[in-house]
Amino acid sequence: MATRHTLGVAASTLALAASCLAGALPASASTPATFPASVSIAAAPSTSALPTDAEIQEAKKSKDSTNAMIARIEASLASSRAELQRVETEAAEAQESLLSAGEERDQRTAEAEKAVKQLDYAKTYLAQSRKDLGAIASDIYRNGAGTSTLGLLLDDNKEGDLFYKAATIDALSEQQVQSVNTASEAEALVSAWQEYADAAQSAAEDAAANYDSAAATANSTLNTYESAVEPEKKLRNELIGHLATLQQKEEAEVRKAVEKKEAQEQEAALEEAIATEDTTEVPEEKPAAIKPLAVAEPQELEPTESDDEPTIKPKAVELETLTPTAVPKPPKAEPTKTAEPKPEPTKTAEPKPTKTAEPKPEPTKTAEPKPTKTAEPTPKPEPKPTKTAEPKPTKTAEPKPTPKPEPKPTKTAEPKPTPTPTPKPTPKPEPTKTAEPQPEPDTGRSYSAAIAWALKTADDPSKYYVYGGNGPNAFDCSSFSQRAFGQSGISLPRTSTQQFFSAPQYVSLSNLRPGDLVFSSSNGGSSFYHVAIYIGNGNVVHARNPSVGISVTPLSWVNNLYSKAARY
Repeated sequence: MATRHTLGVAASTLALAASCLAGALPASASTPATFPASVSIAAAPSTSALPTDAEIQEAKKSKDSTNAMIARIEASLASSRAELQRVETEAAEAQESLLSAGEERDQRTAEAEKAVKQLDYAKTYLAQSRKDLGAIASDIYRNGAGTSTLGLLLDDNKEGDLFYKAATIDALSEQQVQSVNTASEAEALVSAWQEYADAAQSAAEDAAANYDSAAATANSTLNTYESAVEPEKKLRNELIGHLATLQQKEEAEVRKAVEKKEAQEQEAALEEAIATEDTTEVPEEKPAAIKPLAVAEPQELEPTESDDEPTIKPKAVELETLTPTAVPKPPKAEPTKTAEPKPEPTKTAEPKPTKTAEPKPEPTKTAEPKPTKTAEPTPKPEPKPTKTAEPKPTKTAEPKPTPKPEPKPTKTAEPKPTPTPTPKPTPKPEPTKTAEPQPEPDTGRSYSAAIAWALKTADDPSKYYVYGGNGPNAFDCSSFSQRAFGQSGISLPRTSTQQFFSAPQYVSLSNLRPGDLVFSSSNGGSSFYHVAIYIGNGNVVHARNPSVGISVTPLSWVNNLYSKAARY
């Protein structure tokens, strides 16, 4: 396996745009916020770009020559800034690639080590199963078919229980079949883990080679950057000095004017990025940080815990997954029973509360007491005159209770439906409380801990920038945002690219709110090399680079600003 490459101490302390480059220069030398990758950048200005003292004195002889020299110096300043931005960006991208390559190498190495361990388990499992099969074969060979356990069970006698023997034979057969199946399973696992281990080891070797290449590129771009920083700063100072001479002003005044002009260019670049946000589309499929191996991982094995001789068995993960699948089946049967209560409301539909018609059977019941004298059905014509007098006074009063059932149908009209409209569930103001979580704009408050920690860290002189730093004192841009969000209980991936593509939501730069993450990209959003935390009022806090460390800057100072931000 390849060993980890570390950058030199001098390299890590010099001004590096690292993976978190947001402008290596201080306020006076910040570069434009966006810089299209398709635009060619002028080569680093040589000493010939700097006018000589003689040329400056000659240019002062006429207004036209003075203006021409001023234009030449301003062009040199712009070229110097562009060149410095180019080498900063290249170094930052190389460092981001190195960080990603290191993560892949570590993961592939872990996968290969696990595969080798599982392959050893599978071989042990196969040896155990073959031992069990050998014991069965030896028993049959020693005892023979007639005198073996199976033969004895088949030996009939008057006192023998054939049903018991048959059950015992079935049990023994199942054990033998299970032993054969276990051996077959073990052989398949050995083959599968051997294939997976080969693939994992090959991938680990490729990842290690890729890391070595990324480390070499990172070192090369770092050396290029560090060798350009100081010459570019010196050139800038001399050019500003010549401008002051030509314009007959104080150097501080000229420097301030140059910085103001550069700030206006940065703001214009920010406006340009905002103007393109509507046409920017984030990929629907987010690229995985590390793609899975082409070979699927087989079932894992593990040693059993027992006082006896330790054995290897497959993990019971699949059995656990089967039980939950069996669990949902009963609920499927339950909804069918839920269909049964539906016929019950149909019983409510039995407005056989039309039993209001039952008062008619009640007068028939008035006739029923007389049918107790049903023995006199034939003389009914005679009793009619006599008995008519009896039912009229007394039993007409009985139909009056029949109107009492009439209010009952009024109860069948059951104002109970009215309590249903009154549904005391109208305390559905409780769902309004469920609406309270919807102020997830107020989840912006959850970023308060993250932003507070970030601002405190930026103000702490003991905290500084180191590429690949993971705290507690040294950070790069992505470890800084990762640690800050952790204060609010939000987990972020490690690299800038992963932090962008893992976001659940993307917003435009014109719709930023505190806690959003903004990113730098030089390839249109295929990958990202810097991340900063938006804190409101057009400002961000970020770990910028070793030159300026961790600080709060205007959003426009973020170079190559991507037109979409991430919101967690």
